[in-house]
Amino acid sequence: MNGRILELVGGPLRAMRRATIWWCLGLAALIAATISIWPAFKGSSGLSQAIDQLPTGVVQAFGLADFGTPAGFLRANLYDFFVPLLIVIAAVVLANGQTASEEASGRLELYLAQPIDRRAVLLGRAIAALVALAVISVLLLIVQLGADAAVGLGIDTGYLVSTIALCALLGALHGSLAVAIAGVRARPSLVLGVGIGVGVAGCVVASLFPLSSVLAPWRHLSPWDWAFGGNSLEQATDLWRYAALAVPSVILTTIGLVAVTRRDISGA
Repeated sequence: MNGRILELVGGPLRAMRRATIWWCLGLAALIAATISIWPAFKGSSGLSQAIDQLPTGVVQAFGLADFGTPAGFLRANLYDFFVPLLIVIAAVVLANGQTASEEASGRLELYLAQPIDRRAVLLGRAIAALVALAVISVLLLIVQLGADAAVGLGIDTGYLVSTIALCALLGALHGSLAVAIAGVRARPSLVLGVGIGVGVAGCVVASLFPLSSVLAPWRHLSPWDWAFGGNSLEQATDLWRYAALAVPSVILTTIGLVAVTRRDISGA
C-alpha cells in the first residue's frame, strides 16, 4: 500500500521532471541576469532623485521606492511582479498538466482502471505539483543568494527567504485553484485560463487599485496584497500572511477532491 501511495506522487513527479528543470533554468537565468546589473545601480543617487519626482502612487504601484537600495532594487526588478507571476504560471501549468490535461488525453484512465480511489489519484498529483513548485523555489533561493554574494548585494537572508516563501505560497494558491477546477471539470483550457487569469487580475488589483482613492480599499481582496503588502524584503512578515495563502490552498484542493468523485471521468 505504501508503495502504491508513493507511486501516486512519484509517477507524476517523474512526468514533470523535464518541465521542472526548464522552469528552474528559466528563473535562475532571470535572477542571475537581473542581479548582474546591480553594480550599475548601487547607490545611484541620480536615479533615485528622478524616481522621487514621479507621483507617489506610481512609485508605490510599480515598486520603485528606494530603487537604489538592495531591497528596492530586488522589489522593482524581481519580486514585485516578475518572479511571483512566473511562479504562479508555473504552478498552474504544472497542476494542469497532471490533472485536466492527463484526463482530457485519456492517460488518467490507466490509473483509474486500477482499484485506486479517485481522490487519491488527484491528491497525489496535487502533491507532486507542490513538490515541483518547492524544488523551483528552493533553487530560486540558492541562485538568488549566490548572485547576491557575487555582486555584493547586501540583503537580509531571513527577509529574502520569507519573500520567496510567500512567492511559493502564492503559486500554491493558484495551483490549488487549478486542481479545484480540474476536479469540477477537466478542461485544460479552462484550468489554464482561469488559473492564470486570476493570477494576473490579482496582480493588477494589488498594483493599480491603490492609484485610485475609490478602488484602493479593494486591493486587500487580492492574494498579492496578502503576500506582499507587508514589504517582506525590508521587515518581518506577519504570520497571518502565510496562513492567508495556505488555508485557501487546502480548501481549494479539498473542493477538487470532492468534486472529482461526483462526476464521470472523461476519456480521450
